[in-house]
Amino acid sequence: MRIYLTLISLILSKFFFGQCSFDGNQTNGGTLSPTSSYQTVLHVSNGQYFPVNVVCGNLYNFNFCTNGGSASWDTQITVLATDGVTSLAYNDDNCGLQSNVSYAANSNTTVYVLITSYYCNLDGSSTGAKLAYNVTPISYNPSFTMAATSCGSASATITGDTGGTFSFNPIPGDGAIINASTGQITNGTGGTSYTVQYTLGCNTSSTQNVTLPSGGNPSFTLTQSCGGAISTITGDSGGMFSFNPVPGDGAQINATTGQISNGTAGNSYTVQYTVCGLSSTQSVTVLTDNCFNLNGDATYITIGGEQCIQLTAEVNTQTGCSWNTNTVDFNQGFSLTLDYYFGNNINGADGNTFTFQPSSSSACGENGGQLGAGGLANALSIEFDTYDNDNPAHIFDISCDHIAVETDGNMLGPGAPYAGPVCAKSNGGNIDDGGTYQVMINWNPVTHTLDIYFDGNLRLSTSGDFVNTVFGGQSNVYWGATSATGGLNNQQYFCPSTVAILPAELISFGSDCAGNSELITWQTATEYRTDHFDVEYTNDGIMYNTLTSVSAAGFSQEIINYQVSAPDELEAKLYRLKTVDQDGSSQYSPAVARKQCLTNGLITNQFTLNDNITLVLREASNMELYNSVGQLVTRTDSPIDQISIPTANLAHGIYYIKAISIHNESEMRKILISK
Repeated sequence: MRIYLTLISLILSKFFFGQCSFDGNQTNGGTLSPTSSYQTVLHVSNGQYFPVNVVCGNLYNFNFCTNGGSASWDTQITVLATDGVTSLAYNDDNCGLQSNVSYAANSNTTVYVLITSYYCNLDGSSTGAKLAYNVTPISYNPSFTMAATSCGSASATITGDTGGTFSFNPIPGDGAIINASTGQITNGTGGTSYTVQYTLGCNTSSTQNVTLPSGGNPSFTLTQSCGGAISTITGDSGGMFSFNPVPGDGAQINATTGQISNGTAGNSYTVQYTVCGLSSTQSVTVLTDNCFNLNGDATYITIGGEQCIQLTAEVNTQTGCSWNTNTVDFNQGFSLTLDYYFGNNINGADGNTFTFQPSSSSACGENGGQLGAGGLANALSIEFDTYDNDNPAHIFDISCDHIAVETDGNMLGPGAPYAGPVCAKSNGGNIDDGGTYQVMINWNPVTHTLDIYFDGNLRLSTSGDFVNTVFGGQSNVYWGATSATGGLNNQQYFCPSTVAILPAELISFGSDCAGNSELITWQTATEYRTDHFDVEYTNDGIMYNTLTSVSAAGFSQEIINYQVSAPDELEAKLYRLKTVDQDGSSQYSPAVARKQCLTNGLITNQFTLNDNITLVLREASNMELYNSVGQLVTRTDSPIDQISIPTANLAHGIYYIKAISIHNESEMRKILISK
């Protein structure tokens, strides 16, 4: 046993022993004066050290491997400071048992090159080695550029060697600040010039001058969001946002980003942006519909210029939940629709739910196969599962991407779901294929029937007194979407503009295509003292105009279908339906998006050739390319009728191409760029 322990000790020492230092047995072998050509020292023994006077900015090389160096015993080389202890460079076993070390001098000084045998033996017992050595200059390139980014800031771009330090030279007296690592100037004064120095090793440096502009551009825009607004700077950055006047309702504004939070639905706010002494203002009215509370990893993203809610990024172990700020009453009938994006990875996971629960609009469940809803108390969850979690038993999951209803707060069994599972698509297959799918949930409070439609097809129907058996007697419950990833992942999101919740009397309201024509359609289940319907449209999401009025049946207990045609030349983004009673009272449906119904679309052909995607257009158009989170990647500067997009430098993923004609007609396509 002692023999084995000794062997193990030697092995561990071989792999973990560190750099060597003087121990009193070392001997001075004489000063070395390296040149650019390799020289050798003969008859080197372990324990010898060689003083070397080094010059800052030179690289000194010592070895027993090549260029005349050799040894018959296991060598080690340590470059030490003159205290004989502080290690500056070290090598062991670079070529077999022999060593090769390089030391970059960062000052003019003397160093010791210590030769030892393994391990750090300095007793002179090993002799006859030949040490090869030389010196090569180190070339430092401190080049960089400076550019003003606003009247108070500038940025640096390193064009030479990285790793240096930025500083002012001379130091200004106006309080300007420079980041020593990046060279970014902040808190500068408009119209002032600054000299910036970038310094590398051995005091190698260069300087650049930058003059900040004397005036600023304070332009910006405001976009409505739930409970507030989002500011986008279109002029100079670096300014400050504020309310003007300050509201008294508790609304808050971020002075740096201009984001409004804690606003009151329906209230208007005026925001002022000031940069370099110049200001501009914008006003915004806080949204009242389709407002959501985001929890977990859920976040707002922009898809094709539209604000959407990403429940999970394409990252493992994510959980995202998004609850509407309003409740829904299960004592009343309703129809609820939204469009889901389940990802673009058919081997990913895990899926989404649409969940009703009475507890909280800040709830979030467990990740992985629990889909963000597992563990929520008194919850009715409709799951859209993209991963088979119990193959081959298939008690609570099946192999196709599937739908099920869960009421026990556990998406993973152990028993079968309350209803289902059934394949989401009638022919089976995947729903995390890069497509966006419409989900519709219909609830009938008389028959207690829950119908679930997927992409226009009834896929699952079940019934139950959920108010009493699930919600604990509470009929008004929160509703929202949850999602999760685990060891596999997918990006999963929905856009609030696709969410519509309608009372039972109005079964549906939407826009459909009939050939080249767009039809606005709606369906009522019952009518009582209904006078007429106003179809309204908007092109900015704020101001609505009446497209047409349609007389209602007045009194009916039967399903009635209505439709009107939308003119091709109509400039509309959204539609809504206003139901007007005989006493003049009215109510609005949620807004729905307009459909582009020209069969001969703006994009007439699309093909890929030699790392280029080419669009053939019906008429001259501009093009905009967005990535999967809605960030603009590139745009054309002038209208042309054939556009080629180079893809060689684009990352793998989903992109959106938007063509905009000279007549303001537009068409958007989704593409996948594979690497």
